[in-house]
Amino acid sequence: MTHFLTPDTQLPPYMAFPRFLLDTTHLSETAKILYMLLLDRARLSQKNKGWTDEAGCAFIFFPIKDLAEVMHKSEMSVKTALSALEKSELIYRKRQGPGMANKIYVKIPPEYMPQKDRNLSPIQTENNPSDGQETVSVRERKLSGSNNEKNNNKIKKQGSKAARTAYGKYQNVFLSEKELIQLQREVPLYREYIEKLSGYMRSSGKQYQDHAATIHSWYTQDHPAPVRRSYECKEDESL
Repeated sequence: MTHFLTPDTQLPPYMAFPRFLLDTTHLSETAKILYMLLLDRARLSQKNKGWTDEAGCAFIFFPIKDLAEVMHKSEMSVKTALSALEKSELIYRKRQGPGMANKIYVKIPPEYMPQKDRNLSPIQTENNPSDGQETVSVRERKLSGSNNEKNNNKIKKQGSKAARTAYGKYQNVFLSEKELIQLQREVPLYREYIEKLSGYMRSSGKQYQDHAATIHSWYTQDHPAPVRRSYECKEDESL
């Protein structure tokens, strides 16, 4: 059952859709949604250490199979959309070694970047909003801060789901980019376990504080490390 929005409604996790995509008529809807998804991941790379290169440019890893699964598209559709974005210079793909996913750099056309963003620091930019944003006085921020503090604490207790992406058939498994990459390395069947966790939470109503840790735990239980047997014997003993 859907609900109406009220001033106190907590919005579900969402992604930013850049306005300039509305004017980019030569791109398909699939390519625009793909760009939005890649941009969302790139924003996480901006906030986490280790996801910028020597030039300070943020990058992401997002295998084509995973993109196709998240977007509910075929791999061929994703490849076509990636090529279109690269041709439009909205992304840049840097090839890695054999069998490794490409590094993807998300780019923004300079003509669509607000002038303030180019010249001001991040703090200055926050205090000088771009087009479409209302200017909020310091007094109003202080007043609204007390109201938002409870909501911020609530979000932190929920594991900062807003900083994660939803996965699974029911879009209820939340993983950060770092957690997803770690699962790809350590859990060969990570896609199956994501779906397993998604279905179980939906059917049982049970919630977990850390979805990545839960998947790790389930996989370890299903695939315990083999017991090493010792065939050494003491002196004067025989096997």
